[in-house]
Amino acid sequence: MSNQLLAANVTRRSLLKGASALSLAALPLPFYARQAGAADDVVHIGASLPLTGAYEKVSRICRDGYDFFTKVYDGKMLVAGKQRNIKLTIYDDENNASRAAQLTEKLISDDKVDIIVGTYGTDTILAQGAILQKYGKVFVQSGASSVRIDDELGGQTAFTANGRVGTYGVGAMNFLSSCTPKPATLALITMDDPVYHEIGQGVKDKCAEFGIEVVSEVVLPMNTQDLRPVALKLKGAGDVDIVYNTGWDVICIKLVQEMSALGINPKAFVGGHLTGNPAVREALAGKMEGIIGTTVWLPEFKYSDDKFASAADFASKFKETYGYVPTYQAAFSYICPWIFQEALKDADPADPFNSETLRKKLFALERQNSIWGPIAFDKVGRIKRDAAPAVQWFGNPAAQKIIAPAEMATAEGVYPKAAW
Repeated sequence: MSNQLLAANVTRRSLLKGASALSLAALPLPFYARQAGAADDVVHIGASLPLTGAYEKVSRICRDGYDFFTKVYDGKMLVAGKQRNIKLTIYDDENNASRAAQLTEKLISDDKVDIIVGTYGTDTILAQGAILQKYGKVFVQSGASSVRIDDELGGQTAFTANGRVGTYGVGAMNFLSSCTPKPATLALITMDDPVYHEIGQGVKDKCAEFGIEVVSEVVLPMNTQDLRPVALKLKGAGDVDIVYNTGWDVICIKLVQEMSALGINPKAFVGGHLTGNPAVREALAGKMEGIIGTTVWLPEFKYSDDKFASAADFASKFKETYGYVPTYQAAFSYICPWIFQEALKDADPADPFNSETLRKKLFALERQNSIWGPIAFDKVGRIKRDAAPAVQWFGNPAAQKIIAPAEMATAEGVYPKAAW
């Protein structure tokens, strides 16, 4: 099959046909595999991840998150009241939707996996889900937060352990709306991608709720590198209270650099969901002071589960194992097999992986304590989360503190921030 079949909006029909047409034997050996014992005592977990290409770094974190679950539970999962040895098979889908579909077909038909956890990226999750839907199976995923997952797969096929991207800015906007004097104007910088448009729409919805006027909205092509034109447009808009960047770390860095060079000093700058990237701190140094970011998980969160006294404990043991401090991708990957275990621990021994029963158990699942926070799913199989918390950066070298919501805050937020 030609890789030209891949398109951003590839249809479910083409994915199904493509996966069936491919000789499964032609696909490669697993990129990663953790072996187990005798088949009767095994739970076989399957996945694919974009382990090469643009998402290589983040996908290796996801892989480590899946692997960490197996290590934490000594290579075993509780299924139907019995400890089973975990066999974990992960393929490289190269961030290619057609390949993700083919590999999911292989995991089901050839490898005979018992459960599947999600890949990373909206299009590949949709492709993976199309094959699982064909077989009437369910999966738990956290690698795609777009509402498209709910619309096409939610509740029937996909159970999503991440909040909707439209909620990513809610914590920051709730904090800013509570400040005195309340911000009156906002400029929005959005990447021209469906996920970033969803984030931007969530910000605009909060502006409408709080009476904050969106005075400028800039939509950037995904390959944008030059942010000087954007900064000039912001300068022309006058004194804007909030500049909100929905985009990734490179946009955050270059936007701050250009605004600083032109003397643009908004009272608040929300840098998006990647302000914690070390590259951002290194590039901006002292300019990090006062920047607000959004996050879905930090070691500072007051979460715990049956193995860890705190999220900080989880982070410490993860670092001991893999040599780096875990990001939220490690935590949201670890939680996927954890959720499966919670749903399967009292399953029917005669048919523990029955899809309809598993679907019902996932809908009924309610856990107050996990290293990912409370776990419960709504009617479309989405974790019940209202808002992503907000952080703010203080000091030089900069350190982040949680400023919202109030019950999670570790510091009082500052508004307006100091000038660059």
